[in-house]
Amino acid sequence: MQILCGTDLIHIHRIEQAIIRQGKPFLERIFTASEIAYCTLPDGSFRYASLAARFAAKEAVAKALGTGIGPSGIQWTDIEVLTQTGGAPFPRLHHAAKHRYESLSGISLSISLTHDQDLAQAFCVLLSASQPAPSPANDGTSTSCIILGDQS
Repeated sequence: MQILCGTDLIHIHRIEQAIIRQGKPFLERIFTASEIAYCTLPDGSFRYASLAARFAAKEAVAKALGTGIGPSGIQWTDIEVLTQTGGAPFPRLHHAAKHRYESLSGISLSISLTHDQDLAQAFCVLLSASQPAPSPANDGTSTSCIILGDQS
């Protein structure tokens, strides 16, 4: 069993500016219809902080999956950030992201989002039933740390 995590931090104005410059093509490349609907106000304007937090969550989930966006075929919309009735966010995986989660023998996937002033941040924790990959040789360059349960 292993715990995998990912985090991301983004300036909210970067998402706002991308939407202003690129409009609908940017929104539809990054976000699902449900995400766009949730972050659109009745007057048609956007909750940029919520969109930025969802962008950060997609990055955080992709990092926890160990792939990032793109290299293993994971697209932005393969990771969808939805909201439970009580307001808590949760990820729903599709296509390549779902396949990667299954290949890791994923047990649970949780996210936390926050935003303040011009920053949005997300954190993801993935619990996997698979065993960690062997550690690289301890040559002083490795920064990974794996803590296993009691082995006595």
